[in-house]
Amino acid sequence: MTILTTARLTLRPQAQADAPALFAILNDPLAMRFWHRPAIARLAVVEELVAEQQAAMANGVCRYWTVFEDGAAIGSVDLSLIEDASAELGFVLRRDRWGLGLASEAAGAVIAQAFGPLGLTHLAAATWSENRAAARVLEKAGFARRDQRLVRLAGGAVVDCNFYVLRRDQSIMANGR
Repeated sequence: MTILTTARLTLRPQAQADAPALFAILNDPLAMRFWHRPAIARLAVVEELVAEQQAAMANGVCRYWTVFEDGAAIGSVDLSLIEDASAELGFVLRRDRWGLGLASEAAGAVIAQAFGPLGLTHLAAATWSENRAAARVLEKAGFARRDQRLVRLAGGAVVDCNFYVLRRDQSIMANGR
């Protein structure tokens, strides 16, 4: 997998050694409030999650990058459910790095990789409707909202979600616009 760089960030293929830094994010209830699971309380759970993600990457189903700023891990961006030239984009950043445009920068690098070297033609993303910050990241990247509906999460909670799509021929990141 390729290391991606932007003006302020380095996105390195996720490694098992990234688990402690990712735990600092995934353990934060505010960072996790819009996820399908609550904050993760134990490092061992994140280590297991990263191991599962490593296996999914080895099988070509997903691509995970750990996001670094000035040498410190501050988040993760992924392409999951890669199939038929399509994938789903996801991202999470450490709370102290919110509001600085870093999520947009990291997502843009992954979108360019998806539509360039990886040869994907379609990306999808989903957000809870109340997660306006994530929606802004997607919209700035050129994603268009295609649907809004209630979704039942694994724990039984029902949340209102927005569903976004981006085609390669419409992508600002892929077409340099």
